[in-house]
Amino acid sequence: MTNFVTLSPKKRRAIEVLLSSGDLAEVERAAGVSRETLYRWLRQPDFKGALDLATSEALTNLSRDLVCLGSLAVQTLRQTMQNAEVPAGVKVRAAAETLVHITRLREFTDLEQRLLVLEAAYAQKGAVK
Repeated sequence: MTNFVTLSPKKRRAIEVLLSSGDLAEVERAAGVSRETLYRWLRQPDFKGALDLATSEALTNLSRDLVCLGSLAVQTLRQTMQNAEVPAGVKVRAAAETLVHITRLREFTDLEQRLLVLEAAYAQKGAVK
């Protein structure tokens, strides 16, 4: 897979704009290329690989940002639910959202554990053969 740094400046710029806006017309302007060139790049393994890697890194960074905001979100829900001046309907909505997300978190955690067990069993079975 080609490293992002080894791409031409136009290809690097195209990837940056694809990640920041996703607007193909904006990518064309920023990179100074035609739509046809952009589509050709998207079929090239080096460009596609660099785009996939940059996308993965961007998602990792966004995930970290969301984790950092998690404590603030929980604190905001707590304050809203405990504030006597907040209407009951808002408190009920905050409580319902909290319970939905707790349930989802639990489901994802359980799913992750089950997947880890299956992967370990599969790796063990593959090593036996």
